[in-house]
Amino acid sequence: MDVIQIKNFKKSFGTNLVHDGVTFDVKKGECLGLVGGSGAGKSVILRSLIGLEQADSGSILINSVDITHMSEKELVEIRKKIAYVFQNGALFDSMTVFDNLAYSLRAHTQLNESQIDDRISVQLDEFGLLSAKLLYPSELSGGMQKRIGLARAIMLGPDIILYDEPTAGLDPYNTIKIQELILRMKSKGVTSILVTHDMPTGIAVCDRFVFLQNKVISEDGQTEELLNKPDSLINQFIKGQIV
Repeated sequence: MDVIQIKNFKKSFGTNLVHDGVTFDVKKGECLGLVGGSGAGKSVILRSLIGLEQADSGSILINSVDITHMSEKELVEIRKKIAYVFQNGALFDSMTVFDNLAYSLRAHTQLNESQIDDRISVQLDEFGLLSAKLLYPSELSGGMQKRIGLARAIMLGPDIILYDEPTAGLDPYNTIKIQELILRMKSKGVTSILVTHDMPTGIAVCDRFVFLQNKVISEDGQTEELLNKPDSLINQFIKGQIV
């Protein structure tokens, strides 16, 4: 079953044509790697999946529902089931880790403070971050901020997670921790898209890759299949033969 379907997606910013008929899908429980050179418009696609950008034409379907022309009110319900993991963690600097994670629970659930505390403690413990509960983002390393950002993104139990360069700038330890967290979400049946230039991480977690090039999807295939094909765009990208 396709959870995400993007069909003939076109998007321009002024006279700059970014996408000219992008088409791909993501199946339930699949982790799809969306790769391509810098400036190819990968993040534009992620933003469009939660309605932060609107298509000029084409369609975006989430669980067979076209979100392309939804109102902000309609999009709120869609966004509750889609987590967006920002590249920098995007935490509120003035809030503790606990309050960052509690924000969406207070806004979108009927949980009382005791129940919120329990849920956050369980999530932080699962991520190995319980000791950071009362710290502020400025007291955390970059790697910890990204892991907290992921924890915050999944507090509402999303069906879909969109990862935007989650390992960019991280040391090997935190990169592996992020990989483990992505795999943990995948084991729970969560559908995801990973935008990344970190190909070792992509290979470790993605079932399939699509390659964005020349404003369209130029390649689409299972990870193992593409890696075993010497002239695949993915292999050329890994070797630095294309950008």
